[in-house]
Amino acid sequence: MAFVNLGFSATAKSIGMFVFLVAVWMSPQLQANATIEQQRQLFRDASAALERNQTSRFDRLLQQLVEYPAEPYLRYDAFRRNVSRVKPAQAEEFFQRYSELPFVYHARAAWLKVLAKRRDWDNYLKFFDNRENTRLQCLAFQARLELGQLDGLLDEISKIWLRGYSQPSQCDPAFAYFLKTHDQAEQMVWLRIEKAFKARRPKLARYLSKQLDQQGKATVEIWYRAHLRPQQSLKKLAAAEDTVRNRAIIAHAIDRLARKNSLKALELWNLIHDDFAFSDEQRNQSQLRIALSAAYQHEPEAGILLSGLDPVAMNDQAYLWLARIQLRNRDWSGLLETINRMPAHLQLENEWQYWLSRSMEAEGQLVQSLSLLEQLSDKSSYYGFLAADKLKREYRIEQENAAKAEVDEDAMLAVNPSMLRARELFYLDRLVDAKREWFQALRYLDQDQIKQAAKLASKWKWHDSAIRTVAKTPHRSDYSLRFPMPYKQQVLEHAQARKLDPSLIYGVMRRESLFDPLARSSVGALGLMQLMPSTARLVARSLGMKRPRKSDILRVENNIRFGTHYLRTVMNRFDNNVALAAAAYNAGPRNVRRWLPKNGAMSADLWVETVPFGETRN
Repeated sequence: MAFVNLGFSATAKSIGMFVFLVAVWMSPQLQANATIEQQRQLFRDASAALERNQTSRFDRLLQQLVEYPAEPYLRYDAFRRNVSRVKPAQAEEFFQRYSELPFVYHARAAWLKVLAKRRDWDNYLKFFDNRENTRLQCLAFQARLELGQLDGLLDEISKIWLRGYSQPSQCDPAFAYFLKTHDQAEQMVWLRIEKAFKARRPKLARYLSKQLDQQGKATVEIWYRAHLRPQQSLKKLAAAEDTVRNRAIIAHAIDRLARKNSLKALELWNLIHDDFAFSDEQRNQSQLRIALSAAYQHEPEAGILLSGLDPVAMNDQAYLWLARIQLRNRDWSGLLETINRMPAHLQLENEWQYWLSRSMEAEGQLVQSLSLLEQLSDKSSYYGFLAADKLKREYRIEQENAAKAEVDEDAMLAVNPSMLRARELFYLDRLVDAKREWFQALRYLDQDQIKQAAKLASKWKWHDSAIRTVAKTPHRSDYSLRFPMPYKQQVLEHAQARKLDPSLIYGVMRRESLFDPLARSSVGALGLMQLMPSTARLVARSLGMKRPRKSDILRVENNIRFGTHYLRTVMNRFDNNVALAAAAYNAGPRNVRRWLPKNGAMSADLWVETVPFGETRN
């Protein structure tokens, strides 16, 4: 059996370094005997052997996988596992050999951390690839400090210093050098303190004040108290001296108070603003924050506050919330004026074209209204369907096929090794690696090939990637790709048991997770139906089941059972109103009750438009 040396010493192999140190060429007959399913199982077995430190078994299994597309990922696993013992020449050879594979980026990060731990600064700078990773960037700064490579260093450090949130400890040596050598160090400290307060990191601002004199520390302490107790602080600050710092503190306190109580912030702002020489930006931003917070809090004064803003202060959110308030109040003439004042990128969205037509109708501009509705009713979209409802027309839903002909999977994968690796990694349940390979492959495909790729992902039942892939094309009418119906047996079974429309369950699933059974949100929601663990535990208890772990919640059967049970609960709570129940599923019943109209009934399309949370509204 022949071996190809990859630059690692025989000694390293003899002491148990894994077989990624050598490439083994198999005989054609041996490879032919291994089917793709057998190779996948061999991969799983090798991965398990590596986890158990069964080096000899891992070596033997790896020898049978040399031509398997995902085989490099076992070598990557072995590299990561043994990275503390790797030598620079070995790392260089590994990175060169697999330079086209996405895992090299992550393998290099692990290697850089080893070099930093060794304090091998020469090699650190040799291997550092200028990536946007703060820890590794700061280690590169430390390497340059150690080696005396100081040209341009202050400017590079300042980009990280001037961030309003805490930075990793690896940045401490660079920051110490920055403050020691910068000719405007105090100003740099104040700039970062301001950014910290804006980023709502008051403890960082307080920590940074240690770099200031006693008067500076006292000022930051006043600012800190204004952050925590804005209402009490504003009453005291009203009598303060008109200084640059005090104006900044007042503006910050107004912003903080407005987020909790917009009308109290307005009251105090009106008492204070004439006594201080606020900049135009400070005045505009304070008034904008008060007006937007009043809108979020559904205060009756919000419309007047937004309408009264200086046009320079108006941003997209101000236009959108003014329009939504006018919608809620059925102020059609005001809405017509607001939509016509919107920036073009907002005004031309289907949403505002629809409401423009409605406001025209209410104002008697029937011909123009009808023209807009007719244009919209041809679109297969929410607002297209609303327009069709107004015109009493059937919805326009015309299924097209993204890939005009049947995709030749073997031919396509033969010329797209990244895509082939992605398929194998998907079947091996290495979904993060699979997605990295998949979306790297898409960069090199034209529009027709991307459509074919979406078809392939759908064929493999990799639905979230199929949906994201077809979304990269202008082709939005292949509903079999964009709106699949996976897990059909479970969905239909639970739909029947809970007396739910299956399409509602699928709608929730698609919006919440794109049918990714392992989806995890930033706030901790899990699985197909994005259940919070606390919700899943409550549902499990009501069903007489034991307390589920996160892994239990991620299981498809459990996730659909818990999700449909909770969906039925909110449907019951809101009298089977789908709009209210869908909103409650996403944002919680308490929020939905708070958003309900105070006086009389409101049509669902109007109510949806005024939901404060963008994710829930969508």
